Amino acid sequence: MNSLKRTRGILGTVVITVFFVCSAGQAQGLKFGFKLTGGINYQALGDADAYMRGVKARTDDFIAASGYTLEQGMIPFVAHFGFEFDADAVLYLTPQFGVSLGTGYVRGGTLFGSGNQIITSETTKETDSNDVAASAIPIKLGIYYTFQSVFVPTGKSSSYLFCGIGIYSAKYAAAEKWTYQTSWSNYSETSKSSGIGFYGGWGSESWINPNFAFVFEIFGRYANIGGFKGDWQLDDNGSLSSGSGTLYYFEWLDSASGHWHPSTMLAATPPSGTAFRNVREAKIDFSGLGLRLGIKISL
Repeated sequence: MNSLKRTRGILGTVVITVFFVCSAGQAQGLKFGFKLTGGINYQALGDADAYMRGVKARTDDFIAASGYTLEQGMIPFVAHFGFEFDADAVLYLTPQFGVSLGTGYVRGGTLFGSGNQIITSETTKETDSNDVAASAIPIKLGIYYTFQSVFVPTGKSSSYLFCGIGIYSAKYAAAEKWTYQTSWSNYSETSKSSGIGFYGGWGSESWINPNFAFVFEIFGRYANIGGFKGDWQLDDNGSLSSGSGTLYYFEWLDSASGHWHPSTMLAATPPSGTAFRNVREAKIDFSGLGLRLGIKISL
């Protein structure tokens, strides 16, 4: 935590420095640009993925040991694909080299019912709806290096390399709605944390005129964040309960199948006992690769 505070302080100092450099740069006639992009990504998700795989494995064990049929199963793989938006202000200190300050929005998690399960028999139906969302808002500081592109005519386009560091303010939310005949339970939790991330990539800009261009970017990111804390709520057949705590990862023993399954849980203290192993604080991994499209305005 102290390390993160020091990093925030250093980044804040650098941001202030960049602000004054940008102001001085504009006063001296240096080139200034604004870039806005959006796109799709594939993220590792970390223990958010482990949670979903654990739910699926638990259901698979139940189906294998019973006479029930899995009418619809969850697809954890889909949750790795997400979307994001990115905004950067770039000051070019030379025609090739620039510094940037930016922010954005990153999101991964279940979409289009990919977390839903329906279990049926001849006389009953059980539904289990799971929703997971991992999102982050970064404050980023980076550098750009521009060079002439070989893909389109000279003067019409250029390419650039970029990389940097950021502070990612992250949020993790999970919810499960279960129904069986006249019984139900609704559970939801939300936790937050922040951490350091690194990014880099390649981009191409096609200039429509000297001040406006379309951009295309391929990028990668490393941001594996832990220390999530938050609140949970449960409605179990009308009986309400709630609490707060730290987000933990663990493996738990399913006594019916004898298998160990990964999971996560918000709890005031770490889960303990013979039915738990490998208990630690959970991490949500935003690391991954992606594509973005957008526009750039040069001033």
